[in-house]
Amino acid sequence: MLSASSKGTRHLELGVFAPTVGCMPPAGNQSFMLISAAEQCTDITFASNRRLAEILERAGLEIFFMAQRMGAGFGPSRFWTTSLDSFATAAALATVTERIKIVSTVHTALFHPGVVARMGATLDQISNGRWGLNIVSGWSEKDFHMLGIPLREHEERYRLSAEFIEVLKKFWTTDWFDYTGQYFTIHQGTCEPKPVQYPHPPLYNAGSSPAGRDLTARYCDYYFTGAPTAEQVKGEVADIRARAAAYGRQVRCLTYVFILCRDSERQAQKEVEEILAQGDYKGAREFVEALSGQTLGTLRSALGEGSVEELLRRAVLGVGSPIIGSPEQVTEALSQLQEAGIDGVLVTFRHMTEELQEFVEKIVPRLEQIGARQPRSS
Repeated sequence: MLSASSKGTRHLELGVFAPTVGCMPPAGNQSFMLISAAEQCTDITFASNRRLAEILERAGLEIFFMAQRMGAGFGPSRFWTTSLDSFATAAALATVTERIKIVSTVHTALFHPGVVARMGATLDQISNGRWGLNIVSGWSEKDFHMLGIPLREHEERYRLSAEFIEVLKKFWTTDWFDYTGQYFTIHQGTCEPKPVQYPHPPLYNAGSSPAGRDLTARYCDYYFTGAPTAEQVKGEVADIRARAAAYGRQVRCLTYVFILCRDSERQAQKEVEEILAQGDYKGAREFVEALSGQTLGTLRSALGEGSVEELLRRAVLGVGSPIIGSPEQVTEALSQLQEAGIDGVLVTFRHMTEELQEFVEKIVPRLEQIGARQPRSS
């Protein structure tokens, strides 16, 4: 176990990658982050998400992050077919919480920045300055096909997102502006009320390609890394911070992990095998191919022999790098992520409500004991 003196007095923010996306009957087997038919006690409902937000609030954790989907999901299990609206959910949660940061998601090709600016300014007022926005350029063709909107090529998607953010920030900080770009034209743009947060609510982005990282470095405040090892995380963090520094900016770094914490590593690994045995590998393949923008045959060439199978197993075990083991092992893994430069971790679980409460009781105190987090001030 690491000592407090070895960790200093830094504060690792914690929160949930919330179950606002997933699958529920009749669309498919109940699921959230696991692409598996193994039992998962997680409801993709507002009531369930409210309970999670209230646990975060009581425990002094910081972030309630919501993804959003638009299409038909993946594979026979129709993984990620169910999706709450992250803006409406944010408004409702803001009225029943007081401290947690609430983050919505927008697909830039599906919304106009002027409309999002007004929605965001209102949400920032409702939450008293606790709202943020995750920028998604788009990656699942099913989301676009359902709405009859073409999925642009990769680099163009990020050019559109850059223009979207420029216009969004102008609405939040400027009155009566004109803007002429490739994708948006604004005449005497204004948005009142302005957001509570100055100069504007924080922006998040998870694009890991060079274009995605450059978008974050230029415009956003938080970068999500999904790198699978602490060493790879360290490299991505160093890269994004160097890119941001070149623009005279600073960016904080987050990651998201699936945690399966049991009393012993043996118990946890036994459960892993159960989840994998019931995995929807066709859905995992569709999901990974959509996320990567290429087929797994191409990925095999890039990753090496045997790596595709491991990639699919990882996908079945949750979107985000899995942390599996005893409370001591989970604490150590989270500490290593902080050592690699991570400022905050969003967690998911097989049984969300029950295991989040156990995480608060078993893992958070350990992180505080080793100095990875500071206790909540009363």
